[in-house]
Amino acid sequence: MSDSLDIGVDVDSKEFVPAVADRKAGDRVANTRAGIAKWLKTLPQRCRIGMEATGRYYELLARMAGQAGHVVYVIDPRLIKNYARATGSRGKTDAMDAQAIARYVKKESDRLREYVPRTDEQQQMHDLLRKRRALVETRARLEQSFGVSKSDPGELSDLFCALAGTLSELESELQRLGRDGEHGALYKRLLTIPGIGPAVASHLIYYMTRWPLANANAWIACTGLDPRPNESGGRTGRRRLSKQGAPMLRQMLYMAAMGLKRCRRGQPLYDELAKRGHPSTAVFNILARKLARIAWGVFKSGRDFDPAMLKVGQACSQQALPRT
Repeated sequence: MSDSLDIGVDVDSKEFVPAVADRKAGDRVANTRAGIAKWLKTLPQRCRIGMEATGRYYELLARMAGQAGHVVYVIDPRLIKNYARATGSRGKTDAMDAQAIARYVKKESDRLREYVPRTDEQQQMHDLLRKRRALVETRARLEQSFGVSKSDPGELSDLFCALAGTLSELESELQRLGRDGEHGALYKRLLTIPGIGPAVASHLIYYMTRWPLANANAWIACTGLDPRPNESGGRTGRRRLSKQGAPMLRQMLYMAAMGLKRCRRGQPLYDELAKRGHPSTAVFNILARKLARIAWGVFKSGRDFDPAMLKVGQACSQQALPRT
């Protein structure tokens, strides 16, 4: 009989709290290389260890636990929050969160994706994309708080200029890494797809090569653009996006779909779907999913974009999703 354990870990910047499923949580452990190494020595072989994807706090622990031979799962915090609520959790402490993660791992481990450490190039790409997202979100918050825009920054002109300069430098570095990196040929092929520019191509490369994905459907699930069933008895309700994938990837694909509409090949697709009564948000969701499938086809085939992939009939055969 195996002595392996199902363990949940609540991680912050300085410490983490481990808990074995259905047992009392353990003492706090320093989230440092020395603290993690000491804790790992207390575990039996091949434990299943789950933790939430919280910024960068989990990365050292996940990497060291994987190197020690344990099975590591990095889990979307929303899944743990919903699971804790569904199982009647009556409060929130670090120990309770760790226990909820442990129970979730014990129950759902056969459905979870094992954590794979990033390669050096993936880490570079990840860091650049994270910084880009932070800048874009900061600019959006400033626009909303001060009632200004990129085209009319008002009193924030100097700050917006500095943000734009830093963002331009990051995107130049992303382009260089995409063009000259391990997946340079794929990067160039992705740029042949209408609506996909350098920033979107960088996101696609990072997420398509980050994990071993079985097929196109697994890739669409990774984007969160897959439809969520809504059926009960004889009733079939409107389907919505699952939104279980990477939020920034989904956002970038949505922006690419908006760019596709402005292209000569994309406008007929948009018009055909709009004629069928779908609201604009639903149409862009369909086009975003279509672009994701085309990108996957380019990735797996090793060939450039084929305009036949954007035929109206092919895109319109997919069921539209409502506003989400």
